Amino acid sequence: MIRVKVLWLALWIGLCITCKVSAIEYFEVKSASQMETVKVAFLADIHLHDIFANLHDVDNIELPKDVTSKQPLLVRSMLAQLHSTRLFNENYFVFLHVLDELAEKKIKLVALPGDFTDDGQPINVRALARILGHYEKKYGMRFFAIPGNHDPVKPYTTPAGKADFLMAQGKEFGVYSYQHEKCMAKLAVCDDGLKNWGYAEILSTLNDFGFSKHKGDVLYETPYKNREFIWCNPNNKKHCITMPDASYLVEPIKGVWLMAIDANVYAPQWQNSPLTFKGSSGAGYNALIDAKPLLLKWIKTVVKRAKTQNKTLVAFSHFPMGEFYDNANDELHKVFSRGHFSLPRVPTPRTAKILADTGLTLHFAGHMHLNDTALITSNQHSQLVNVQVPSLAAYKAAYKVVELNLAKKTALISTHTLDDVPGFNDLFSLYEKEWQYRNLHNLHNFDRTILNSKSYGDFTKQHLFGLIKQRFLKRDWPKNLVAWLNDNHHLADWFINMQCLNEAPPNLLSQLEAVSTKEWLQDFYLLRNGDVTADITAKKRITYQQLNTFLAQSTCKTDTQIQQYLALLIKVMAKFSQHTQGENFRVDLKTGKII
Repeated sequence: MIRVKVLWLALWIGLCITCKVSAIEYFEVKSASQMETVKVAFLADIHLHDIFANLHDVDNIELPKDVTSKQPLLVRSMLAQLHSTRLFNENYFVFLHVLDELAEKKIKLVALPGDFTDDGQPINVRALARILGHYEKKYGMRFFAIPGNHDPVKPYTTPAGKADFLMAQGKEFGVYSYQHEKCMAKLAVCDDGLKNWGYAEILSTLNDFGFSKHKGDVLYETPYKNREFIWCNPNNKKHCITMPDASYLVEPIKGVWLMAIDANVYAPQWQNSPLTFKGSSGAGYNALIDAKPLLLKWIKTVVKRAKTQNKTLVAFSHFPMGEFYDNANDELHKVFSRGHFSLPRVPTPRTAKILADTGLTLHFAGHMHLNDTALITSNQHSQLVNVQVPSLAAYKAAYKVVELNLAKKTALISTHTLDDVPGFNDLFSLYEKEWQYRNLHNLHNFDRTILNSKSYGDFTKQHLFGLIKQRFLKRDWPKNLVAWLNDNHHLADWFINMQCLNEAPPNLLSQLEAVSTKEWLQDFYLLRNGDVTADITAKKRITYQQLNTFLAQSTCKTDTQIQQYLALLIKVMAKFSQHTQGENFRVDLKTGKII
């Protein structure tokens, strides 16, 4: 059924390529005075890739075809997916499934906190616009997007492409935009649909989805005139450029304010000619507070106006405003070297406090592909609640819904996991051919047990387990610790190394001997990504907390570096294992307190 539905939608999208999405008859939405509550859904890190995109220069390439329609498919390889923190292909089906689910629940307002496309490529941005346009027209839904570091990759359009699309026989091939060096040298398939668009093209194509005032909006404003601000070389104040910013405030329903904050910061590399820009992935609010001071002032004024005018204000952006590692940052910094384990992406205490001092009480973020909630106290006798929205394209896939009580000024936040997605395995036969091709040609291959996944939830879990082996241990973890973990296969070995196993109570000892190092590593990442939604039993969570208590009360040795690493990781795991706010919780929007 899902295949038929997806094919029908793909056909509809194809027919509407020349149509303008703005030609939409919107359903009437009740004003706040007519309703007690308003629901807003948050879909983060969709990373949409259009698997049905048409390329112009593929006459000599045999593309895989959809089983039913025989339509050519533009699919990234499974090997590539198992080296990336996001899926590329299945999220197309997941995105449509979630939109159908929201339509069924009659949720009309949907926010997209960044990374809504794979890398801001024309084929993917246009596909997103057409899909959103379809659901907007059919169900009266309104969509409010704000860019992430993948859309755009850089503030202005750049040549780009990907090297890992699949041919029908399972071989990888690359497609690049015409100005890319591979196409200039006539070494690749070329199509400008694979360039990386900048702000101008992305905002123009998605104009109707937050980047312009709709006729029914009560209020619409931007912090910067013409969506631009001036950035000057700190060493030469006469050398300045204009930079784009997509932030906006919209009142789609009377009384409800949605503040979309463009937290991207693409620092100019002034020493380069022509001028280049750093990517925004590791910047976030740590960089924003210095790079966009006027944006911070605007946020403060919006918060004050919302209170004065009795508006219900909710903010969202791509980047987190608070820490997301359950207050385990000190321990993590002692294990993982600078730049690893995404630690540079954590807002510093100074950054979080500055943001909390704006008076904002509720903010939804993406970027980290994990589920978490941070509470930051301000000097304004209020608290900022930062809600991390999981990705649709990674474990533990989920979206968030906030139900705003307009009279009481409260927000009920709920988490909706995506374990069962019809059609999630439609492309598995293509990946099997890929595995066979790589095996036949003695190429580095992937573990094809992932193709035995029985649900989308299981698929994303197996994808995460693949990343542990293919990416995380190799990139993030200290080499001497990885070597030790490979040689010591059970948690009991950890305490033997720390010379305190004989102190463990019998029941704890049996648990130590039952949990393998591999299982612990998997649990470590399941908890990091899923938090309260992680596929970990309550009993196991308690065990990890008991291990930390035992360590604190014992005479375990922490003299060597390995011993210190193990002790720190046990503390981290205990923090990861604790429930925080849960899957559903309520916030007082006047104070930011959990109620």
